[in-house]
Amino acid sequence: MADFLKAFESIDTDFSGEITREELEAYCKRQNFDEKFTQKWLNLFDIDNSGTISIEEYCEVLGLKPNEDYIEKVTEQRVQAGAAGADDDRDDMDGVRIIALDKEMPEDLQRLIVRLARKAQDEFSVEKDIAKYIKSELDSLDQRAWHVIVGRFQYGSYCTHEIGCMFHFFVNRFAILVWRTPDY
Repeated sequence: MADFLKAFESIDTDFSGEITREELEAYCKRQNFDEKFTQKWLNLFDIDNSGTISIEEYCEVLGLKPNEDYIEKVTEQRVQAGAAGADDDRDDMDGVRIIALDKEMPEDLQRLIVRLARKAQDEFSVEKDIAKYIKSELDSLDQRAWHVIVGRFQYGSYCTHEIGCMFHFFVNRFAILVWRTPDY
């Protein structure tokens, strides 16, 4: 099984903890693999259909535990990327894939929620901790109860929400559903 982990690590040359389509295509070209290899790997390992294969997804499919020294390199790279990203002028919505959005939600609220989601993912790795952080921050804004679901794999949802207060999106490694219920 160690060979499977080495394969992932040799493709993830930037130690991001994720294999992009481009990295996979470059690896296939270097190894003279069939062009279909890339799509087969994405179909097999990209559980959340994000277009990337995370080390977590890869290990879950194969029933493996990642190498500790590799995870240390990934963690260090993610911390450095987070620190570098904190100072740049990138648009908050870069890399966000919107799944569903109440069109009445103000754009500044969308951006705030995305910033909170990015910060939570930088600080926490467990879904419930990410959700708790986002909820706590949103609740403190206007003393109203927000609800947050965070997941990597497929899940269904249906909720009643206050007008202008529902946002379901994908950023970094997680899909996030945020909504506020109306007062009755």
